[in-house]
Amino acid sequence: MRMIENLFYGNICPCEKSLTRGSEYSYLLNLAVKNEEKLSALLSPQQKEMFEKIKDCMTDMNNLLEKEAFIDGFRLGVKLIAEAVYDMSGDV
Repeated sequence: MRMIENLFYGNICPCEKSLTRGSEYSYLLNLAVKNEEKLSALLSPQQKEMFEKIKDCMTDMNNLLEKEAFIDGFRLGVKLIAEAVYDMSGDV
């Protein structure tokens, strides 16, 4: 099956990423979770609610940034391909 067909049928999801144990991202995620748990233990119920709202906003902002980075990267890739395919200068 071609890549475009796989994308159409939902077999490819560019936003899905697997977490690799021992990676820098995994380390930072674990550190963030530990610090969040420590902070949460110190907060009142009202403060915890506010903290959750802040985390939700940060998640939404990160999702927007990831989407924009994907779009920018995709556009750059298409421009590179177009230049490589349609460069009529004859230079190699």
